[in-house]
Amino acid sequence: MFATAIGAREFSLRDPMVFILYGVVLAFIVALSLYYMLSAFKRAKELGIESSKIKKVITTSATFSILPGLGIALGVVTLIGTLGIAFPAIRLSVVGSLQYETQMANGVAEGLYGSMSNMIAHGISAQDFATMAMIMTIAICSGGVEVLFFYRLYQPKIGKLMAKTTGGKKGGVNIGDLVFQVSFIGMVIGYLAMSIETLAKNVTFIDGYYNFIAVLVAMGCMYVFDVLINKANWKWLDSFSTPLSMLIAMFVVGIISFCANKYGWALSTDLSGSASEAAEAAKNAFAMIL
Repeated sequence: MFATAIGAREFSLRDPMVFILYGVVLAFIVALSLYYMLSAFKRAKELGIESSKIKKVITTSATFSILPGLGIALGVVTLIGTLGIAFPAIRLSVVGSLQYETQMANGVAEGLYGSMSNMIAHGISAQDFATMAMIMTIAICSGGVEVLFFYRLYQPKIGKLMAKTTGGKKGGVNIGDLVFQVSFIGMVIGYLAMSIETLAKNVTFIDGYYNFIAVLVAMGCMYVFDVLINKANWKWLDSFSTPLSMLIAMFVVGIISFCANKYGWALSTDLSGSASEAAEAAKNAFAMIL
């Protein structure tokens, strides 16, 4: 039945049905958020909390919701060329994350066509889209399902572990903080390795270095922002440094991509095979965004 339904309708990333589904999901999320916000506001009034404090909490919460939204918007932009607009917006506005979504999308593309550029150049079929959507969705939902059914079983043990310290001076280092730092640094190193691996490949077109260029630009921006925050006392910049670094890096890569597509910036004179496909893929992705 599912295959018949797919075959009866021509597949398109811009199909109105996809946007209708996104509207349904978005309406549910907004309604749920409004319900909890109004319930919390009513409870605060019952407890006699001052209106000024309530307004401050609302303002702070809104700020910390908008800033991560910049990163979500960037994630949607990076996936537009592959999955259109609606599906990335659904994924990243619910339980998705920029790092996970892009990694899963690239993994599926490499498994099906060898690379993301080859997949875009070939054209994404309904089966390709369904495969990528299912892998991205089912895997990320496993965390929520695990917490829902098993969190109470291991939460006491985690609580005891988080209260312990190890080594170091002045009482030692909290194990919970140490585990988080190690995990975060490991994740960063993993993504750095993914961007640097192109240096060991025989890349003939400049788009193979986009990730590496973005990393260098983002690192430079973060260094400048860190200096401004600590030396010039621009504390307000602290909350914006990460999304701004991402925006600037993507903007720089976008300019390079546009110029490479327009002027044919190749790293060699041979644009046969995968290099020519990459050039065509960049052209198609840019046209889809417009």
